[in-house]
Amino acid sequence: MSGLGWMYGADLPLLSVTFARDLTARELLERMGADPATLAERTQKEFDEDFDDILYEDDAYVVTAGRYGSWAWVWEHGSWLCVEDDDLLSELSAGTAALSLHANEKPLVDFRYAVNGQLVTGLHTLLGIEPRHRTGQDPHHFDSELEALGARPDTGETGPLGMRGLFFRLTEGLGAGMDQADLFAETVLSARLRPHPDRVARCA
Repeated sequence: MSGLGWMYGADLPLLSVTFARDLTARELLERMGADPATLAERTQKEFDEDFDDILYEDDAYVVTAGRYGSWAWVWEHGSWLCVEDDDLLSELSAGTAALSLHANEKPLVDFRYAVNGQLVTGLHTLLGIEPRHRTGQDPHHFDSELEALGARPDTGETGPLGMRGLFFRLTEGLGAGMDQADLFAETVLSARLRPHPDRVARCA
């Protein structure tokens, strides 16, 4: 499936993906603070040998990366740096655009979009998608797109796609996506991230 189509019916209790336009996967990993000593192309066997014991630990920051169209992506296997670090996405978007998509079992979706170093819109949906739960320079930036997808941002109704599906489609509308097969390719670009110690605060 194209875009994020494979995610719609998938059992994903934790989802943390960061995208950046017109960067290579390696460039995005470097911008996210990947430890150079761990950044490498690995076979699936090598990946398991290096990371299997810590893959889903939230403080291990194990990631894989790839590219879909003009967007690079980084998949966090057990962490959520994309929403822990409030400044990270803005930094990733320098000279381009970047977005993060985080979801967990609460249910919660955290969607953020930044352009050229500035957070345009952040939508934290634990309490809904009404305007009072927005951040960024233009909190209503995606209202027309949300309405076209059947949501009603003024009342918090997510429409027929549901909370996750709504933001999957919003992400796809920007051209971002990832192929499920790329997570399990014969070789994967992978690393461990090094969070900025002065900025990261555990998300609620």
